[in-house]
Amino acid sequence: MSVRLLSAFPPTGRSPVAAAALAVPLTAVSRTAVLTAPLVAAVWAKSLADTAEATGTAMRVEPLVTADLAGITAEVVRTDETALRSLTSWFHHVPPPGEPELERLREDCVARLPTSERGSEDVRRALFGDRHRYGVTHRERAAHLREAGVRTVEDAMAELLAERPAAFARADDAARPPGRRTAVRVDGARACCLIGAPGVALASPRKFPLHVAWAALGGRDGLLDRRLRQERALTYSIAAFSRELAEGGYGMCVAACRPEALDEVSAVVRDTFAALAKDGVSGAALRSVKERLIVRQHRALQTARGRAERLLGYAAAGLPPADLDRYPRNIATVTSADVRSAAATTLTPETFLELKLIPAMS
Repeated sequence: MSVRLLSAFPPTGRSPVAAAALAVPLTAVSRTAVLTAPLVAAVWAKSLADTAEATGTAMRVEPLVTADLAGITAEVVRTDETALRSLTSWFHHVPPPGEPELERLREDCVARLPTSERGSEDVRRALFGDRHRYGVTHRERAAHLREAGVRTVEDAMAELLAERPAAFARADDAARPPGRRTAVRVDGARACCLIGAPGVALASPRKFPLHVAWAALGGRDGLLDRRLRQERALTYSIAAFSRELAEGGYGMCVAACRPEALDEVSAVVRDTFAALAKDGVSGAALRSVKERLIVRQHRALQTARGRAERLLGYAAAGLPPADLDRYPRNIATVTSADVRSAAATTLTPETFLELKLIPAMS
């Protein structure tokens, strides 16, 4: 089967800006191609921007790379919207860069790597294993890109656009549960309790109660905020969220605190998870959480670019565009029993990974 070039051309509506996104899935490619994907996307973006400029079109083109795809996002003023349709034909005729140009792209590419996700690397690697592309770390990718030459990029471009199967994981394939506790000493003055839990793939209907469960835990006035910060003043910051990808998902809680409070923070987090699995969340609190999720999705889709990128992520998971618009309705139907079941399945000591980050000087 030939690899699909995924594309999203959302309607502009009343927006003065039109956007499109094109990418290839990262399924069934070598680890070298996965590691080189950000640089390949940068080459594609630069070439397509140059081609657009040569045709007299002012087009902003940027690399787009996720754990599931590599490609570009393009934006133009609405009056030039038809120019976006030319991207598909241009995409397949991007020449490999010369060494001087590649050097500039390489430096920019390494600088753009998302260092903010480093905290989740231990979780993803524990859940999916170090051989899966979801287990790639920032350090590994940055080291590879700094050494990638023209031949490496050229080979990766050819592999990403070559014929290969485009298979998707089963919707309910959850990552294997780690169920272990680890302590690591790190630089810095603050300690951190990091908990990761298995999730589900983007195509799974079980993602909706999981979203509600994690949203109930996180956010201002969430369960963790009330128990850790408001009641005990134990933490500097708290985050709790879930992520779904084409081939699996995970949830994460990060609670930063004083080193001497780390054990207490860890115990409170575990107790809060257990309470959610036992009691769920109901009444006004449940309605508030669901409303927050629906509003957040609505805001994420306000721009043509945001919608194009979200649609592309759904396409990489084998989901039709209509599923994106069904999200509010599916969240609205989640019950307290659904949340309780989701928490009992994934937020238990037998299934989650706990990593205590301890300042090296403590």
